[in-house]
Amino acid sequence: MRPKEVCEKLGISYTTLRDYVKKGYIRPVITPGNKWRFREDDVERLIGLVKQRKVVLYARVSSNGQKDDMERQIRALEYWARNNNIVNYEVLTDIGSGLNDDRKEFKKILKLVTERKISRIVVVYPDRLTRFGFKILEEICKAHNCEILVLNKEDKTIEQELMEDLISILVSFSEKLQGMKSYNYEKVRKCIEELKA
Repeated sequence: MRPKEVCEKLGISYTTLRDYVKKGYIRPVITPGNKWRFREDDVERLIGLVKQRKVVLYARVSSNGQKDDMERQIRALEYWARNNNIVNYEVLTDIGSGLNDDRKEFKKILKLVTERKISRIVVVYPDRLTRFGFKILEEICKAHNCEILVLNKEDKTIEQELMEDLISILVSFSEKLQGMKSYNYEKVRKCIEELKA
C-alpha cells in the first residue's frame, strides 16, 4: 500500500505515519525507486493499535454566557467524528480562559496524552485548546504518539492574533483583580494611576 492509502485507512496525517515508522510501529518496504510501500497485514495490525486508543473532542468557552458557542463547537466536533467513522471518542469541555492551564478537562487531556490513552485531540480552533504554547503542546503530543487536529484554521494577520492575545491577557488580569479584596484592588489601582502620571 502507498503511504497516502495507509494514512487514509488509519485516519492519520503523513507526519504521524512517519513518526510510526520512526518508532517502529510499522516498517515500510523500500522500492527500487526508494519509495515507501506497506504490507496490508502490517497496516491491519496498526489499525488495531490505533483504534484501541480513543479520540478526544475538546471544546472550550471563556464564560457561562457563551453556552451557544460551546454547543456549536460540540456539534461541529461530533459531525467530524461521524463523517470520519470515529466511534471511540469522548467529548471534554471546559469553561475558562485559554490562558488558565489549570482547567479540569484540559489537565485530564494532558494526563491521557502522557499515558498514551488517546490517539488524537480534535478542536474547532487552536485557541480553544490553549491561548499560548500551542506548538509546544503539539510537540508533547507528538512525542506521545498523539495528534492534534484543528478543524478550522483561521487566516489571521499577525496584528489580529496579537490583539486577541492582548485582550485575553487583559481579561485574565481583570478577572484576577476583581477576585482580590477591595483593599488590594484599590492599592493596585492607585499604583496604576501613579504610573500614568
